[in-house]
Amino acid sequence: MISMRRFFQLILTLFTVGCVFVGGLSYAQTGEAKPTDYRQSFLANPYYDNMARQAIEQKPPRFDFMQFRAYYSQTRQYDPIGAQTLGQLNDLAYIVKNDSDPERVKTALFGYKRLVQDHLAHIDVVLHALSLSRTDKRFGDRKFYEWVRDGIMRTVVISGDGYTLAGAYDVITLSEETMLFNRMGFNAKHSEAVKEGIIYYTMHDVIDARTGAERAVFVNTSIPMKYMEALQEEQRGAFIRGRQ
Repeated sequence: MISMRRFFQLILTLFTVGCVFVGGLSYAQTGEAKPTDYRQSFLANPYYDNMARQAIEQKPPRFDFMQFRAYYSQTRQYDPIGAQTLGQLNDLAYIVKNDSDPERVKTALFGYKRLVQDHLAHIDVVLHALSLSRTDKRFGDRKFYEWVRDGIMRTVVISGDGYTLAGAYDVITLSEETMLFNRMGFNAKHSEAVKEGIIYYTMHDVIDARTGAERAVFVNTSIPMKYMEALQEEQRGAFIRGRQ
């Protein structure tokens, strides 16, 4: 069986290839329902935006990171893998650090900060901003990003105990699982991605580095996997329509 990381990478590759094929085809838009239509109203966006602004402006001591992550997973910009967003952040950061045109630097820095705000519940984005802020204050407050990082990881750790499927840890991005294992000291020996009905999860056989004991760890991956599945289904439908 393949690990969750490999499974995600395979899905991303298939989806990207699908985009290339469909991009080369012309087809008439139809009124038929798409698998991702349930996301089109994006009712969570204003709630996410409000919480992101609140976090940036006030850093509330009782900020609900669990709800923040839940809202993010239902926004238009949700990116469970993060590769595209990180690529955009790298491009903008390069301009900020290397361009000689002050206006371009100003515009790129604004775009960088806005993109970080749009994905502030994504642990990889937070780590990216934290890394840059440690050497260049223009990218933000290091202590703020540390606060967000710790808040996100704390909610992942307390989301379950991982001993059973009912007590599985919940993740909304691929990297949260990696961070969870690092934080908990789990060394995976074998991983199996499973789908049971509408539930996706990864079952890991791990060694706990703190105790040396072997145990099973369950991680609920339903949120990112359902999203990727819906994208695949939508892309497949678009490809079929393009060939008609």
